[in-house]
Amino acid sequence: MISILECFSREPTRAVTGRVVLSGQGGFIGLMIFLAVMMSPGALAGWTDPLNTPASPSNKADQALLLDVTQAGNRLVAVGAYGHIVYSDNAGQRWQQGTVPVSVTLTAVDFVDEQHGWAVGHDGIILASRDGGVSWQKQFDGFQANQALADAIKTQITELEQQQSAAANAGNRQKEEDLEYELENVRFALDDALFDIEKGSTKPFLDVTFFSRNDGFAVGAYGMLFRTRDGGEQWDYAATLFPNPDRMHLSQFHILQSGGWLVVGEMGLVALSQDYGQSWERLALPYDGSLFGALESGQEWLVFGLRGHVFASSDQGQSWRELHTGSEQTLLSGTVTDTGRVTLVGNAGTVLTIDRTPDSGTPMVNIHTLKGRTGLAAAAPVSDGWLLVGETGARRMTQAELKQAAGE
Repeated sequence: MISILECFSREPTRAVTGRVVLSGQGGFIGLMIFLAVMMSPGALAGWTDPLNTPASPSNKADQALLLDVTQAGNRLVAVGAYGHIVYSDNAGQRWQQGTVPVSVTLTAVDFVDEQHGWAVGHDGIILASRDGGVSWQKQFDGFQANQALADAIKTQITELEQQQSAAANAGNRQKEEDLEYELENVRFALDDALFDIEKGSTKPFLDVTFFSRNDGFAVGAYGMLFRTRDGGEQWDYAATLFPNPDRMHLSQFHILQSGGWLVVGEMGLVALSQDYGQSWERLALPYDGSLFGALESGQEWLVFGLRGHVFASSDQGQSWRELHTGSEQTLLSGTVTDTGRVTLVGNAGTVLTIDRTPDSGTPMVNIHTLKGRTGLAAAAPVSDGWLLVGETGARRMTQAELKQAAGE
């Protein structure tokens, strides 16, 4: 039986079947994409649209599958299966359930302050809260995303055709041929977009990040990249300039301390923008497996993903070196404490911590595997340790409890 944490995500040497690649060491992303397609309208008899079905109240919502957790001021907010959103005002000791207008699986959540937050998930859903996660309103869904994508591609085709005509008039044969090749790819993308409109709202968002109450991004499967500048009243397709012609899945959007932006995704995709999205640079990584997260510790950037792979850069992504973790479990998310300690979590109950030795700054990696080996999706620091979320919901864990739970 395939575990709920196993991935359908692309990795080196894996064979592609349609748009899905079966990989036994992936993570939540493959599951989310697979379920999003399988649960599309018409796939099941008696199906009811989860986009129009509010999440059911449950006194065990904090014990079901949770995929992300974040802080809203002093409050913790977590999201997961069945449209569940739960919040805690005492560092995860007790949870309450928010009111949510949909019952799709929610994959990521972000708060810009203690009141204003956004959550994303299956069927291209984007939700917003203005009361700290107590109640949520629908802003956007996959039907709107599909149409916005098709409209943007049509505009791109028109612009490329105009450029090609100008190149022909100028007698620039090489540029004309280059534009024809680009047009061919974009026309294929339009065919896919029109097919998606007919198929329905199947593509999931996988991450959401806001800089302010107005400005934010949502990224997801098959290269979805959308931006809002008005707090989510309108979401615009923003991937036209993004270096992702094969529409790889985008896993996470990370805001750098320097003000730049990092986006990571499958097939070793790492893209950097230092001008607020006006241009992007594809960074070269010595690995072409899927990446699920990025973070910073001091002056160092870290990216991580399949089979325990972690790569570090001390020169703003110009070169990368691998940190040997000693684990082959996929790492799905991470957090950094004020002291610079990195904590990464993932499949099979894996909790990996990275500290710097005081003398040399050499990374010291410690691996813990929790008993029961239930998968972990995300972590948030609390005063005495971490709040972990995953297959079995939310759990608090101190450093001592982590060692004990790992049988150390």
